[in-house]
Amino acid sequence: MFSAVHNARYMAEGFQGSRYDVLPAEAPFYFRNSGKAVMIRLLHAAPHTDNLDVFVNGISVFRNVSYTDLSSYVRFPAGRIQIDVFRRGWANGPLLTVQYHLIHGRYCTVAVTGTAAKLVPVGMYDQPAADPESRSIRCVHLSPDSPALDFAVQNGPVLFSGVPFQSVTRYIPVRSQKMDVELRGAGSTAVLLKAPRITLHAGESTTLYGLGFVNGSPSLEIKAAPFPVKAPPS
Repeated sequence: MFSAVHNARYMAEGFQGSRYDVLPAEAPFYFRNSGKAVMIRLLHAAPHTDNLDVFVNGISVFRNVSYTDLSSYVRFPAGRIQIDVFRRGWANGPLLTVQYHLIHGRYCTVAVTGTAAKLVPVGMYDQPAADPESRSIRCVHLSPDSPALDFAVQNGPVLFSGVPFQSVTRYIPVRSQKMDVELRGAGSTAVLLKAPRITLHAGESTTLYGLGFVNGSPSLEIKAAPFPVKAPPS
C-alpha cells in the first residue's frame, strides 16, 4: 500500500488585475503539526465510482458515501492524518491512500475525484466569511474530463478564469444575495453548464464544486456548499 504526503492544490489569497487566477500546484496544503484538533469532511466527487467507505487514521469514519455526497465535519487530532478510501465493504484493499499534515483549529474538506480507474484527492482548507455581514465564494474544478474552466456570472463577467482540473481558487467577496453561475471552457464564450440560482447568505463563504462529465453521464453540475462562521475547535 502506497502512502505519501500529498501536496494538494490549495490556493492562497491573491488578486491580479481583473482576473482571479489559481496559484501553482506546488503550494502546500499543510504547514505544521501542533497536535491539537482539526475538523475534516469528505466529498465524493468521482463519477462512475461505487459508494465509498473512508477510514481516517485507521478508524472507519465515512460509510457508504454516494457520488456528490458531502459529509458532516468530524473532529480529529491535528498533525499527520492518513485517509484510506475503499469501495463499500472494504473489498480488495484501498482504492486510494493519502496523508496530510493539517493545522490545528482549521476546517478541511477532502474531495475524492477522478474515476474508478484512478481516484485523485483534492484537499482544501475551508474559511469563514470575513465578518457576519459579508459573503464570499470560491470554486473547485473536480470534473475529470473537462478542460480548464472559467466560472462566470451567466451572461456576465468571469469570476475565476482558467481553473485546471483538481484546482481550488481563492475566496473572493461578493455583494449579491443570489447568483446565477455558468461554466465555460477557459477563454471561450461557449457555455458548458448554466447552473441553478445559488443563494448566498450573510456571514457565510460558499464553495462551488464543478462535478461530473462534460461528455457523458453523470453530466456536469455545480454543487454549492456554504461554510458558516464558527469558532475553531479547541
